[in-house]
Amino acid sequence: VHTSKFAVNAHSTRPSAVLAHRSPAPILNEREAGVRAGLVTEVPFEVRFSIGNVISVSGGLLLVYCVGSYLFNNGQSDLIQTLGFVYAIPALVGGLALKYAELPPVPLATSPEAEKLRETKGTKIQKKILSDATRFTYGDAHMEEPLKALKLAPRGVGPPELKSLREGVSPNGGYELGMTFYAPNTPFRVWKDRAPRYARFFGPNVRAVLRKVDVEQRLVELTLITMEEGETDEPLEVLDDGSLAPVQTAAEEEAAAAAA
Repeated sequence: VHTSKFAVNAHSTRPSAVLAHRSPAPILNEREAGVRAGLVTEVPFEVRFSIGNVISVSGGLLLVYCVGSYLFNNGQSDLIQTLGFVYAIPALVGGLALKYAELPPVPLATSPEAEKLRETKGTKIQKKILSDATRFTYGDAHMEEPLKALKLAPRGVGPPELKSLREGVSPNGGYELGMTFYAPNTPFRVWKDRAPRYARFFGPNVRAVLRKVDVEQRLVELTLITMEEGETDEPLEVLDDGSLAPVQTAAEEEAAAAAA
């Protein structure tokens, strides 16, 4: 895969070196608060296999068995074969419909150190995002509702598509979860404008870092990093040279330009 000059080490500069005073993160609106509540809700169990495969394969096998039995019995059928036909065809059709709506797990790049740190320092939301994105889902795309709540999905088009996950250890020893999105309809400018809301939405105790992964392929990475002592939740951006700097929204850039 072609990687642009932006695909650099997102944390080559220690974040503490670029932190500056910033106004508190904005309060979540009703939509954001409702979606965020779903990210912290515990589920009793998770299905880690393809339900569509199980139903369609079982329905198909049952149908083959019933048809075979019918033919070998010279067109004579018993009650079991009749019930088999009744259940096999809907199961096969329903399973194929689930397969059509099925989203496979997102690829995850990790390491033993990151997995161990996830258990000790990972927040509930970081763990929930990773768990949800690495299992089969049906209907909504991975991270669809959070992206819509944060207004990262332009009106009338779909939200950015989560392509991969990575987890690692930050230079300051925090746990980091990176999410790479294919965002053909969401300019990087919009990601930056929404940056002040990330820490409150995905928090507490996390800082967000934005990075352009590949300009041509419209890939953007949003990384959530647990905060260590002395750090703030100010959002950061990876610059062209690989260094980190506080994210500036469009309004802040205009104000800085006017003051210059």
